Amino acid sequence: MKKMVFFLIVTLCYSASCFAGKRFTFVTVDFPPYYSESLPEKGWVSEIVKTALEIQGYRVDIEFMAWKEALENTKKGYNDGLLGAYYTRDRAQQYYFSAPIAQARIGFFKRKNVNISFQEVTELKGYKIGVIKGYATSKSFDSADYLNKIEVNNLNEGLIKLLNKEIDLMADSQAVGKYHLKLLEKRYPGISKKIKFIKPVLAINKLYVAISKKTTNAYRKLMDFNKGLRKLYMNGSFRRIKKRHQKYIQ
Repeated sequence: MKKMVFFLIVTLCYSASCFAGKRFTFVTVDFPPYYSESLPEKGWVSEIVKTALEIQGYRVDIEFMAWKEALENTKKGYNDGLLGAYYTRDRAQQYYFSAPIAQARIGFFKRKNVNISFQEVTELKGYKIGVIKGYATSKSFDSADYLNKIEVNNLNEGLIKLLNKEIDLMADSQAVGKYHLKLLEKRYPGISKKIKFIKPVLAINKLYVAISKKTTNAYRKLMDFNKGLRKLYMNGSFRRIKKRHQKYIQ
């Protein structure tokens, strides 16, 4: 009887440790229409990522927070990875980057009644430019320390500052900015008609899963995610999932 009890305890402990090792925790920022707490299944990218890991045997948790906090948590290994991150050389020192999942057009929003045009970022010296804390934008823009960059906590704050003439430009994704402008219409009627995205585009950035090198079995988790993602491409699930979210993507 004692041997049987011992065997059960060992088996349960082993199973629990295996299960714990198959848990994947993500942190990210609200970034609709790609991922957001307010979207079905937390957005199409969230559903893709979750499904890719679930077919590899993982239980997946996604938590939304300020981007700067998400970066700090993953750098320290408190969470496994960032859901949706742009690649930079600095980040590659601390994260493993997955195969790409989506892409985003990055540039500036401005007030429609203000005449601002440019071809190179060097032409923007005289403007106050809103940037979200911790965000990567483009290599040329991020390294331009001669520009007057005003940090904001989130995109809504930046768009409101832009509307109120506290800044001249707001840097972010075209799709995400347009989505947020629609949401802000309830509080600021007409805002989406007063603010627009301008060209040229600064960058077309790919979105990745970025896995902290400080998390347990980091490289194994990277390989498992990439395998799961490949399966979704091969069996058509990637296309079907994205199609289900089409009305939010548009």
